[in-house]
Amino acid sequence: MAILTPKDLRKMEENYYWAGYKDWSPFPMKLKVKLLKVYGEEPYPYTWTKQDIHEGSRKIIIQYFKA
Repeated sequence: MAILTPKDLRKMEENYYWAGYKDWSPFPMKLKVKLLKVYGEEPYPYTWTKQDIHEGSRKIIIQYFKA
């Protein structure tokens, strides 16, 4: 059972910054709210894994910055 926390979100921002996406960091508030809304709590009766959160967040982030 896993959820995305604000601390995890800050780590994610740092990782994108150091991976070469310097103009993506810090994430806009609209993106942060969306990520926390989707992965900030468990979708009862299902559960998230760390991999679900990582992969889903990655897709949302890339889609956000493509627009």
